[in-house]
Amino acid sequence: MSEVSTKPFGDALRELMDARSLTYRALAEATREIDGRGITHAHINMLANGHDKPSIRAMELIAWVCGVEPDYFAEYRLAAAMRELDPAEVGLEQALENLNARLGARRRAGATARPARPPQAQARPTG
Repeated sequence: MSEVSTKPFGDALRELMDARSLTYRALAEATREIDGRGITHAHINMLANGHDKPSIRAMELIAWVCGVEPDYFAEYRLAAAMRELDPAEVGLEQALENLNARLGARRRAGATARPARPPQAQARPTG
């Protein structure tokens, strides 16, 4: 299994559960052992079937039980990026710094791995 998933949360969760032979109830019990509250098996079922959006806490608990980092989940990576770019979370100056850092990294990556342009259509002489 790869270090990160690009699949929707429910698909990634079901794959992790299948790989570890976990049922909804077993996963729920394991999350309860971590923090005393855990996640109910009904909620895990809703998450796995795409009927509910996972919270940061839910993704972290599930990741810990399944032995992966929380950023295994694409939704977790997206939430982290949104948080670091949110002025209400980190302040305007830090949000701008974070945005500039991301854009700079993207530009540097694009400069080294720029895809080839598709060939341009040539006009044919008429007549």
